[in-house]
Amino acid sequence: MTDATITSASPQPGASPATLTVREITEDDLDAWGRAYSKGNFVPYRAATLEKRRRVFEPGRWLGAYEGEECVGTFRGLALDLSVPGGALLPVLGVSSLAVVPSHRRRGILSALMAHGLNAAIARGEAAAVLHSAEYPVYGRYGFAPATRHGGFTVDVTASGGLRPGLDTSGSLREAAPEEVRRLGPALFDEARRNRAGAVSRPGWSWRRRTGAALLPGEEWEAPTVLVHEDGAGQVRGLVAYTVDGKWSDRVPDATLTVTDLIATTAQARRALWAHLLSVDWVRGIEVPDAAPDDPLPLLLRDPRAVHPLPHPADCLWLRLLDLPAALTARTYPPGLRLTLRVADPAGHVDGTWLLRTGADGSAEVTPAEGPADLALDAAALASLHLGGEQASRLTAAGLATELAPGAARLADTLFRTSAEPWCPDHF
Repeated sequence: MTDATITSASPQPGASPATLTVREITEDDLDAWGRAYSKGNFVPYRAATLEKRRRVFEPGRWLGAYEGEECVGTFRGLALDLSVPGGALLPVLGVSSLAVVPSHRRRGILSALMAHGLNAAIARGEAAAVLHSAEYPVYGRYGFAPATRHGGFTVDVTASGGLRPGLDTSGSLREAAPEEVRRLGPALFDEARRNRAGAVSRPGWSWRRRTGAALLPGEEWEAPTVLVHEDGAGQVRGLVAYTVDGKWSDRVPDATLTVTDLIATTAQARRALWAHLLSVDWVRGIEVPDAAPDDPLPLLLRDPRAVHPLPHPADCLWLRLLDLPAALTARTYPPGLRLTLRVADPAGHVDGTWLLRTGADGSAEVTPAEGPADLALDAAALASLHLGGEQASRLTAAGLATELAPGAARLADTLFRTSAEPWCPDHF
């Protein structure tokens, strides 16, 4: 990917416009890049972060915006894949660490970084991009939209009454050491996320961080308790990691257990792991900082009212479609349906009229179409539908989609609906 130059209007009256260059950075640029990122986010720069960045650096995906030799904007790209309805894994670009130093804001630098990064992703064959948005209004202009929601909660252990009697919690639990988690975790996680859209892959460095294998000199790590669930055949079907704060109140135990990871590939494994969590001595409350919005736990309890949602922002993972045929055909649909979409995309990536036609096996064919469309919407609105987390009828009511044929929104609801709400358990 070649360097890109932009001419930026200077914030100083009477000064000449400055020429800025967006380019891929090298490992030698990481220190200055990190300092620009810290300035842009108003956080102190710590030298220790340089080594952390070296360990996760992906050449060709990290970008910097430069005014002369000075780095004034940052963009970090990650090679990820995204689970979509039907269980396929779609190659995507993860976008993170976006920042512009305060002196250079409102000069088009973020737009230049985003354009460079998305064009490079298309050239690599990545069908979409994903990110987590700190502020809601920023990324819609680049074609991103919320595609998954948060769903964390707390549990009052005493009020819950435990699991309902008669539930199948068969199998056995045992403790797992960090090295075993690094060995078993990746395959278990990938199997689990194929059953729910919206989960991004966990790179090797993520598992090393989760298990204390990526510590820098002098850095401390509090090891969680980790249990794995094995079925009757000895196959690992689930994993839970948690910490307990050990709090006492008025000379009696009043501890809170915090779940840092919970993976289950069977209903029995999930129930058995929760049966354990609800029985840990001295624990009066359980906190799950993030969970699927439709997590079944409340219905497993004697008293579902013991579960209280955490006050999260509603949106979590934001999605931007880059290759419409590749993205839409990666997932499955109800059979025997067809819908023609008119998609507006100022960047041109998915702009046009497209026919989506589904086969008897739930697969889809997406082709450019001529003639009238059934539903008109922009790239961001279509991205919000793709994983099943939004409804076309709701978008239409909000003025974010327009029916061009009677019943088109209801048809789109049927096409894109999923049995489980999409959820992304990880941030990057």
